[in-house]
Amino acid sequence: MRWAGAVGACLLGTSIAGCAGAPRLRGPMPVRNQHPAQLTVLHLPPAPVTVAPAGTVAARVDAAYSSLWLSGSGTGGRSWTMDGEYLRTALATRIGLGAGLEFGVELPFAHTSGGFLDSFVIGYHDTFGFSDQNRSGTAKDQFGIEARRNGATVWQVERSGYELLDVPLSLTWQATDPARGLGIALRGGVELPTGAAARGYGSGETEFALGALLEQRALGCGCYGHLQHTFAGTPGQARRADFRFADVTSAGLGVEAPLHDGVEALVQVEWETSALRDLDIRVTRRDQWLLWVGLRLDLGRECDLELGFGEDLQGLVSPDFTAWLAMSWTPAAPARPR
Repeated sequence: MRWAGAVGACLLGTSIAGCAGAPRLRGPMPVRNQHPAQLTVLHLPPAPVTVAPAGTVAARVDAAYSSLWLSGSGTGGRSWTMDGEYLRTALATRIGLGAGLEFGVELPFAHTSGGFLDSFVIGYHDTFGFSDQNRSGTAKDQFGIEARRNGATVWQVERSGYELLDVPLSLTWQATDPARGLGIALRGGVELPTGAAARGYGSGETEFALGALLEQRALGCGCYGHLQHTFAGTPGQARRADFRFADVTSAGLGVEAPLHDGVEALVQVEWETSALRDLDIRVTRRDQWLLWVGLRLDLGRECDLELGFGEDLQGLVSPDFTAWLAMSWTPAAPARPR
């Protein structure tokens, strides 16, 4: 496959880099699939097993910008159209509760538009020999996201300059210490229906998720894994059309490796099932695979800057690419009283 060599090269490169220097491991990038339908479903992001120490509050602000393009149709008037650009920004906090527990909350927002990247993406695909899925044959910088069945719209996203999305809450329990072997943590999540479901920015229902985290340290690198299942809600527009969003199961692997003092490389792969698979056409039925490559830079004063790039590994499914930028503040554990 066109991406297999790229994945292997990235993993090999980070493994070699991780053999030098003392490790400073902070965990994987907390990225997610930016497919608009997947964004309505609660997703517990990749994370390290080690929770925040009791009494500390860690914070992160991030932005993910995606170029969207996908269309397909089937029998019974079924069709899917996805064209535009999607910016998701979020402010997240993690609070150490003690006894191996950590509470997390995220406040996410969305901005959608026709964007400006179509010409760049077409040229990028041409340069590397990737299929542009007939992108070059359509009008550039347009916006439209819609699922149809029997000639009627069952779900769509309205263009908007500013939208609050559904708010996720999470609770993580660290079972084992990765510094002493295989790290294991269990976590659960609840997503509150704060987004405008009628406009395509939320599920309109409270959602629940269960998952697990794994972490193994070797050769100066951190190796991470996560698995989760979300019981998806269905927006009112889809329910009225007798269409249901499917539950989503996802899993991912990642490697973090020091390149230099204060610089780490990150490579991650994530798979997840499609929330729109019951629309029963090829472009909404297939599982989704994403590759992420990034760098983390130590800015000092307990702050880090992350730069990343996401690319779809499964054609005819996911966003063409996603640019990731995040800044995090992770304070050290408070000193214990003597």
